[in-house]
Amino acid sequence: MWSFFRNRRRRRWLAVALPEPQLQILKQNVPVFNRLQADLQNRILDCVRILIAERNWEGCDGLEVTAEMKTTIAGHAAFILLRSGDYYFDGVTTILVYPDVMVRNHDGVLEHTVGEAWDNGGVILSWPEVLLAADHDDGRNVVIHEFAHHLDGLDGEMGGSVSFDKSADQTAWNDIAGKEFQQLVHDVDAGRRTLLDPYGAANEAEFFAVASECFFERPRPMQGRHPELFKLLKTYYRIDPTDWH
Repeated sequence: MWSFFRNRRRRRWLAVALPEPQLQILKQNVPVFNRLQADLQNRILDCVRILIAERNWEGCDGLEVTAEMKTTIAGHAAFILLRSGDYYFDGVTTILVYPDVMVRNHDGVLEHTVGEAWDNGGVILSWPEVLLAADHDDGRNVVIHEFAHHLDGLDGEMGGSVSFDKSADQTAWNDIAGKEFQQLVHDVDAGRRTLLDPYGAANEAEFFAVASECFFERPRPMQGRHPELFKLLKTYYRIDPTDWH
C-alpha cells in the first residue's frame, strides 16, 4: 500500500519539469550531464526531482541549504542510479550539508572529513568539496563516494561486499575486489602512485567507494589498468561511463 502512494506521489513530481534556473545549475555544476545522450539526461532529471522532493535536507553550522546545493548534490548522486530502476536512494533519510570541512574531536584527536555515510540513512557532505566534483575527470567525487557507501550498506553492513544478481558475478567480485584491494594496500605501503585514490587502502568499504569514484570519473584509465574490476563495476551499476568519457 505504501509503495502505491509513493509511486503516485512520484508520478506527480515527475510530471513537472525541473525549473529552468535549476537546469542551468545542473549543466554548470555537473558539466558531464551535457555529454549524456537524451535518455540518460532524462533519467538524471527524474532522479534529481525525486531526490530533492523526498529527502530531508539540512544545513549545518549555520549553512542554509539552497536550490543550487540540492540540485548539484542530487545531480552527482544520480549518476550511480542511471540503471537502478525505481530505486531513488530510498534508504537515505537525511542529507546534511556543511559549509566547510567537518572537524570532530574524537578522544582528544581532531578528525577532518569532507563526507560521511551513516548506516541510519544519513549522508553528510562538505559543500566546497561537492563543488570540486565539477571536474568529472580527476577521479574524485565526494558525492559518488558517499552514496556508494550507502549502496554498499543495503545488505546491512558497509563492508565493501556489495550484492550482485548472479552468483557467478558475486563470486568474481569477492575474488577480484579482494585481490585489487590487497594490491592497492601494497602499492600505497610501497609509496607507488596509483590510479585509485590511496584512501581506498583503508579498508574494503573505502575501496568500493573509491573504485566507484574512479569508475565514473576516470573510466577509460580504469578500464585499461584495472580491466576486471572495471568490468564488474559495469555489471554492478549496469552502465558504461566510457560512453560519455
